[in-house]
Amino acid sequence: MSDYIYGIHPVEEVLCSRGRSVERIWIQRGAKNPRLQKIIHAAKKNQIELCFEEKSRMDERVQAGHHQGVVALCSKKDTYSLNDLLNIPLREGEDPFFLILDHVEDPGNLGAVIRSAAAAGVHGVIVQNRGTAPLGAVAFKRSAGALEKVPVARVTNLVRAMESLKNKGIWMIGACAQSRECYMDMDFSGPIALVIGGERGLRRLVEETCDRMVSIPMKGGAESLNLSVAASLLLYEVVRKRRGKQK
Repeated sequence: MSDYIYGIHPVEEVLCSRGRSVERIWIQRGAKNPRLQKIIHAAKKNQIELCFEEKSRMDERVQAGHHQGVVALCSKKDTYSLNDLLNIPLREGEDPFFLILDHVEDPGNLGAVIRSAAAAGVHGVIVQNRGTAPLGAVAFKRSAGALEKVPVARVTNLVRAMESLKNKGIWMIGACAQSRECYMDMDFSGPIALVIGGERGLRRLVEETCDRMVSIPMKGGAESLNLSVAASLLLYEVVRKRRGKQK
């Protein structure tokens, strides 16, 4: 199975990745961006098939996605098991910090959240196979290539995965607008997994499996933040609290 990846930065990331093989790259005829010339040079160096196409043909290939004059066909992203993820903080001598996403159906949202997760330094992201957007071209583009840097585990049953992590001593901290506990008051030190719902929030069983729930206080009549903004606030609060503990 293969994926289309498009956009200058995502294709650059794929070319630098050791986890995927690139089969073919299409370049828009007449494109002048100097970064495209570097991609062409890298493709030739790595003996990757190069094709030059008109913009209209490339638009069709990625269904009018903003490709910036370059599209790559590459192998699908490797996924990890829960045990693989658990071994990462163990190797690094750090308390586990995972992000669990419950039914994020929009690939753009998924990519944007994973971009924030990469920047915050999470050890891995856990999603359920069913009900989660594919880790394809749209998610990759919105992640700005961060999908190449963040280990992702796709599981059959999210609640069972959460229970397995809890048995390893990892606390499940969920986000819910109805919680009375502000996220800024939570102690995020120690082994934790942030549990964030998709466009429709956390499902009941997922919420019930969480150890604690936090909310983001809203003022000025606003109902809620979009998913990627809310996830960024929570992720960076974990980073801030952990840095404070280290001082």
